[in-house]
Amino acid sequence: MTDAPWLLPLSADETARLYWELGRRGAYCDGEPGPWAYKKIGEEELYVLAILQSHYDPRLMAILVDYFRSPRSLDPIRFKRLLREHQSLSSSSVIGEFVLSQPVSDEVKDFFQFLAAGVRPVPTQLYYRGIYPLAGAKMGEAVGRPLWAFKKWGYLAADSPFLKDRIVGKRTFLFDLPSRLEILRDFSRGRERFLLRDYLREIGFSVSRQQALKDLKVAQWIQKRGSGKGGYYVVKPFPTS
Repeated sequence: MTDAPWLLPLSADETARLYWELGRRGAYCDGEPGPWAYKKIGEEELYVLAILQSHYDPRLMAILVDYFRSPRSLDPIRFKRLLREHQSLSSSSVIGEFVLSQPVSDEVKDFFQFLAAGVRPVPTQLYYRGIYPLAGAKMGEAVGRPLWAFKKWGYLAADSPFLKDRIVGKRTFLFDLPSRLEILRDFSRGRERFLLRDYLREIGFSVSRQQALKDLKVAQWIQKRGSGKGGYYVVKPFPTS
């Protein structure tokens, strides 16, 4: 139960208390145990509140993705009901996509698959609210290069929700193939040639070298020249229409 309406975004003091609450439950964060209006909040409600607040705090999003890599003692049925009541099932589904892109237990897989079952993407919208200047580079990146897990559930965001010192195991694919090809198309315009590593750098080295080679084979406006270390790619003229 809670003893106050949820007012979002949380204030700086309330956010510090939320971080503290998460930290004492094992999350990779610190905070301050200051006063707040949610003294009687239950476990499931606390995580729903955190997921809602993640729309205003990319760092919190990364903390939640890291935290949920391990099994948590939550009632999945009650948790899903609360997420539905607060219209945040699509948000939890985004978190689940990033969690499941890493090595996790079957219990964690079952948990997020249950939460995502029957959930539909939201109408296209920004995931993060009020943090991108309208004409800024970050806004352009979010709209033009949304990460695949956000995009799958209807959201636009380009901030990688991973704590850099906590990433484990396999490489995480941040962009799906259509998004990577769109990035490649924009990258190619105005260029005559480029190297494989130039493309990898443009997508943040988010795929393997082998996958990048496959991407370049799919792009019909790209042609490979040479082989081995001397190989490079030339850009064919783009169609005028």
